[in-house]
Amino acid sequence: MSGDDDILPLPSLMEAWRPPTGGKRTLKGATVRIRAGGKGRGQGDAAPALSQAEARAKLERIVRKAPEVMVKISGKQRGAAHLGEHFGYISRHGKLEVRSSEGEIITDEKRLKAIAADWDMLDTAMNPAGRDRPTSMSMVLSMPGGTTDAATIHDAVQAFARVEFEGQFAYMVALHTDTDHPHVHLTVATQGEDGTRFNPRKADLHHWRESFAHELRQRGVAAEATPRRARGHVQKRVRSSARHLEARTAGQGRALDIVRLTEERAAEFARSADPERRPEDVAALGRQKFIRGAYREAAAALAATGNEDDLALAEDVTRFVAGMPPAVSRRLQRAREIMMAERAAGVEGTRARGADDATGLDRDQPKPRDRER
Repeated sequence: MSGDDDILPLPSLMEAWRPPTGGKRTLKGATVRIRAGGKGRGQGDAAPALSQAEARAKLERIVRKAPEVMVKISGKQRGAAHLGEHFGYISRHGKLEVRSSEGEIITDEKRLKAIAADWDMLDTAMNPAGRDRPTSMSMVLSMPGGTTDAATIHDAVQAFARVEFEGQFAYMVALHTDTDHPHVHLTVATQGEDGTRFNPRKADLHHWRESFAHELRQRGVAAEATPRRARGHVQKRVRSSARHLEARTAGQGRALDIVRLTEERAAEFARSADPERRPEDVAALGRQKFIRGAYREAAAALAATGNEDDLALAEDVTRFVAGMPPAVSRRLQRAREIMMAERAAGVEGTRARGADDATGLDRDQPKPRDRER
């Protein structure tokens, strides 16, 4: 029997795992979610955010690097024609099955276009002011390649959609297996049958990740859905919208080159006589210091029990913290690389000047740093 009954969940871990706030949705009973602000045993009347067993299981999954689920908003469709084209894409123009929220299995493109027209008709009827707004929103749900079979992902997504949207928003589900890893396209009507609008926020996306991971675990897959900061990541992913903008502006004389912008800002920081750290960089460093401390506290508490299973988990937690990436942004990481390279180039330059004196080579050649500029 593990000795974790008296030590988990720790308040510091609950804060480290805290999901984003600000979602508008009401959580449903079939979904597991970590609630912020819960207190542990002996710390007040509030119940802990997770049970002892849930907290330990989550800690094990995180530090032993269970695959992280992905739930991504992939686009918005406006009007029946645009939505019909989208349904054609996810069905590979009738070659793949599309499942509706009513349980209908569809391969006929005409039927898909009729559903698109129905969704648009409902949206138009509920929009007397004629505002320009999307008719539907599309999502992609997946797992890292090679971690889960396509049938399990498909089944988990259908269960997820039933829990989250059934009876409120119509939706369509299509499985794709023709890429490096299977993924599911989930398209949701933005006009709810009860008059509500489908307008997710960041907190909702995280909640959906937890809900999807929960459905996968119900099917025997050790899936997890932690915030990136809870895994030690400071560097944010480049948003799909930024990549799409970069692709659209390429070759137009005003291209958005994300790599070039990062390089320029990093070089400016590295070569500044008095570099200024952005407030978000300072905040990220402090946040990651706290999160590392939370895991170290958990490792120490587990090791103190003397229990064999607790000692093994404590060692895994310690290795997990040691393997976390540096708590710096892409800009600061690249600035550090530039400073180290230029420092090394300065040493080589000194040696080269000594060789010039001996060989009579031109001493006025530009220094490596001058050439880089």
